[in-house]
Amino acid sequence: MTATSPLPNLHYTALERVRVPRPVDRLATLAALVRGKGVFDLGALDETAIDAKRGDDNWLHARLCREAAWVVGIDNSQRLPPEGMDTAPRGRIIHADIFDLAPVVELHGRPDLVVAGELIEHLPDTEGFLRSLRANAALRGADFVFSTPNACCWHNGIVGLAGRESMHQDHLQIYSYKTLRTLFARADIALVSLTPYHARFQEMISGSRGVAKLGVRGFQGLVNALEFACPMLSGGWIGVARL
Repeated sequence: MTATSPLPNLHYTALERVRVPRPVDRLATLAALVRGKGVFDLGALDETAIDAKRGDDNWLHARLCREAAWVVGIDNSQRLPPEGMDTAPRGRIIHADIFDLAPVVELHGRPDLVVAGELIEHLPDTEGFLRSLRANAALRGADFVFSTPNACCWHNGIVGLAGRESMHQDHLQIYSYKTLRTLFARADIALVSLTPYHARFQEMISGSRGVAKLGVRGFQGLVNALEFACPMLSGGWIGVARL
């Protein structure tokens, strides 16, 4: 997924054709994008899932630390000690405000990339957050890389047939391809690429046993096959934007 020039400014109609690439693995793709670069990792602690993910290969912050030149994680969770925490030889998470990253730049240097993995769906004002990045002169020219669930995904449709929904109470909104394009256009940020990613149900797999685990794995396999056939209905989106 190479960022070269912004996506064209489309004037959407209701049913126009949208072409996107085949879905990718979210964690592997984000890790590849930060290789050898300086990174700010926003919402790094991932407190809703840290207990399940820390110590295995599914914690994004740990994956970024293995590939990047350095990583400064930024979080405001009460679970983060006041002095922050060292997470890797080249990684650390600190208390800071994601809406005002200038003090972090002053203390740690300008990043090549600002990463927000599964973050923007939790924010009460995503457009305001994007505008704060755009207005920060210290970040000018850096890339903003994010991932977020897809509002139009296969697995939500399938579980919806059983009267269920996969979103939890920390999600305040969920975006589609077009709403993401509109959101970044309104924030005056050049969105370079949007790539679908495969749904993964690792927490459910890890928390299941026996037949239940086989069932979750089988469901994931079915969903991933459907995503490959119809990428617009994949589990989520990885975006690259230029600040």
